[in-house]
Amino acid sequence: MKLLKLRNTAYSLLLCFSLVLLANEENFAQSGIFSKKNKLNQFSSVGIGGGSSHYFGDLSPYSYFYYGLITNVRWNATINYTRQLSPQIAARVGFTWARIAGDDYNYSQRNLDKFYQPFLRNLHFRNDIKEFTLTGLFNLLPQYGKGQQGRSSFMPYSFIGFGFYGHNPQARDVATVDAGTGEVTIGAWTSLKDKQTSGQGINDTYPKAYSLIQPVFPVGLGLKFKLNEKFDLNLETGLRITPFDYLDDVGNTDYPNPNDLAAVSPLGAIFANRAGENFTARTGVSRVNDFTNIAINQLNAAGTPTPATNGTTLFGYAANSARGTTRWDSYFVSQLTISYIISSKIKCPPIK
Repeated sequence: MKLLKLRNTAYSLLLCFSLVLLANEENFAQSGIFSKKNKLNQFSSVGIGGGSSHYFGDLSPYSYFYYGLITNVRWNATINYTRQLSPQIAARVGFTWARIAGDDYNYSQRNLDKFYQPFLRNLHFRNDIKEFTLTGLFNLLPQYGKGQQGRSSFMPYSFIGFGFYGHNPQARDVATVDAGTGEVTIGAWTSLKDKQTSGQGINDTYPKAYSLIQPVFPVGLGLKFKLNEKFDLNLETGLRITPFDYLDDVGNTDYPNPNDLAAVSPLGAIFANRAGENFTARTGVSRVNDFTNIAINQLNAAGTPTPATNGTTLFGYAANSARGTTRWDSYFVSQLTISYIISSKIKCPPIK
């Protein structure tokens, strides 16, 4: 099924790329990217910048994508080299370091009645993504001048590309409470892959371990502003399509049997199900009052239930209890980049 999704995504990207090339057919015919005449239009630039990162996946559903744009927002930094091949087309090699994050507790606070199930699940993560990409950039308006001197003062553009990234999803250990003072101490960040939280590798009925190196397909739009002869300012937004479901360490699996998981990964049994924690691991905020209200009003539980005593029995380990969904994870980045134009002309020193 995932191979079929990957194939369909590749076909869609190829179709988009073909349509962009057809739209620029006139430019190809008139100037010829690889012709000697077109060398007047070729120049290079280097850019550096940064912006925001936004995660979509099991802890930030696509059905409420607008919440993903304003919840658990993190940062990114980027550096790139761009070669302008013709007035309309450029190629870019780039490296981006983007941090993404998700938190069921934080997300559920936007509407606790609607998102009470994520609240009960109580998972969270952060992931630092190191992304290398090769991207084609396509100007959306005619470029009337030639070369770096003829750059338009304002140019919208689109881009599409491919690349690879390294990642390592992490979560905080269980928060602890001082019995005397009641002070809450949040735990340290720890890597999740080796915890086998979805039961990876326990036996053949569980999924295989995922890789920390994955492909990525960036697509998006940008605006380029010419500041002066040597500098451009780029404002860019783009979606990173990843044929992968474990950026958040949560995949399309049910909760693994806690006894099976504890036998091979004692810590994995703790990190797989966080429903029984009285305090949010990431921030140390109490979950007790909200949990009690949800358990009584939404789940018709009796008494005064708390996460520590009733969390895993009310949510998580029941038969066919899904931990995640079938949809791939992805991330969205916005970037403000300043680019320095590298002169393509060789200036000879004066002869004295």
